[in-house]
Amino acid sequence: MNQQFELSYTWRLFCTLTWTNFKMRYYGSILGYIWSLLKPLALFGVLYIVFTMFMKQSAPHYKLFLLLGIILWNFFVEATTAGMNGFIGNYTLIRKVYLPRIILVAAAVSSAFLGLIFNLLIFLVFALIDGLSWHPRMLWFFPLIIAVYLLAMGIGLILSIVVVKIRDTINLWEVAVQLGFWLTPVMYPMSSVPEKWRFYVYLNPMSGILDYSRNFLVGTGQATPIGYAYVIGISLALFGLGVFVFKWKEAEMTEDL
Repeated sequence: MNQQFELSYTWRLFCTLTWTNFKMRYYGSILGYIWSLLKPLALFGVLYIVFTMFMKQSAPHYKLFLLLGIILWNFFVEATTAGMNGFIGNYTLIRKVYLPRIILVAAAVSSAFLGLIFNLLIFLVFALIDGLSWHPRMLWFFPLIIAVYLLAMGIGLILSIVVVKIRDTINLWEVAVQLGFWLTPVMYPMSSVPEKWRFYVYLNPMSGILDYSRNFLVGTGQATPIGYAYVIGISLALFGLGVFVFKWKEAEMTEDL
């Protein structure tokens, strides 16, 4: 009975923290949650103009290709950054309330995941306007949503531990994701990457997630079972690594706060 109560308490606390984190992101702003939609759309507008008017990018459904890439990449950045700060940003709560520490990071990442869901609904509207038709392959996209969530969670857990010891991690990660935006095929198709460099690009798990997401939803690129399994597998592996590292260093990091 005590175990059931603890599980119920943990779940309710997780949901409360997730929703609170989501609301606090836009607390006091006039537009509120609309900002979660406007930011990726603004970046999409600028890049779409640059790539279609000046760089003559004319791939089929390119606007959907670009929008989906921005939505997924923005989620990854927001989720990992929020997860990184989930531990150090709640040190007063850690000292006053009993709770599994991992929930703080999980709730931070999950609040960003709520924003991803809203943005994917906007993508759906754009897809309908652009005349994209339903295809059974689109169902394969749903495991990728879970994969990118677990990937962000795993990296967020690792960063949340590292940042307690090395506060420069915040700035280093900011630089890393800025570089990653250009090195990951967010704006360009994987086919435009020279063959000799593709292996290295695919070492970045987000490259595979973006490539396969576009293949299933927009119909660009080529999907293989091995490649799909790699994308899912590496996301699960990094999630598992994140949980392991967090549990291993959790007590030590609590003392260092």
